[in-house]
Amino acid sequence: MHKDFQSAQDLMAPYVEEIRDVCRDAWTQGLLSGCNGNASRRLPAPHEGIACLTCTGAAKGRLAPQNCCLVEIASAAPLYGGPASTESGMHLAIYRAKPQCGAILHTHPRRLLALSLRLEKEGEGLEEFLRLPLFEADVWRARLGFAPALPPGTKELADAVARASLDHPAVWMAGHGLCSTGATLAEALCLTEELEHLAAIQLLSLR
Repeated sequence: MHKDFQSAQDLMAPYVEEIRDVCRDAWTQGLLSGCNGNASRRLPAPHEGIACLTCTGAAKGRLAPQNCCLVEIASAAPLYGGPASTESGMHLAIYRAKPQCGAILHTHPRRLLALSLRLEKEGEGLEEFLRLPLFEADVWRARLGFAPALPPGTKELADAVARASLDHPAVWMAGHGLCSTGATLAEALCLTEELEHLAAIQLLSLR
């Protein structure tokens, strides 16, 4: 655990504010609701071995400073606050696999989820997921990888998402939601918004 209460708070303060702002934006857009989803930020050098994560059970649209914590990336050891999100293993696995990754946003976007259920019901599967005759669709879909349906919070899911994230900044977790990565949380949110926008268009086209 971090020995100095005040220095830990000072260290994480700017990243807590970034997490709060982005989670509030995501919540406002319906990308998050209630306590679902999670977000994290890798701290910059000389603290790049530490991540600031949302805590388990935190309402993402109404985050308070005590709803974030510090965790060591290599060992998953808690450093300050917590307990960390039940999906913290996925965040840490991605950070270990992608040293250049600075932020992770895991959401449950309603249109992407609805589209996945609609295509599954119609027997289309993920092959047609966000596949549209639009220039922008090709651009954004190329950034999307896929992970199989695995129980949330498990090492199996964490490892599958980390593998898929090596080649794609966003990963769709079947039956679950979206994990977007970026240099900042704003970048991860933008990617999430673009993919959710395409899902809305595809759902309208299927009517």
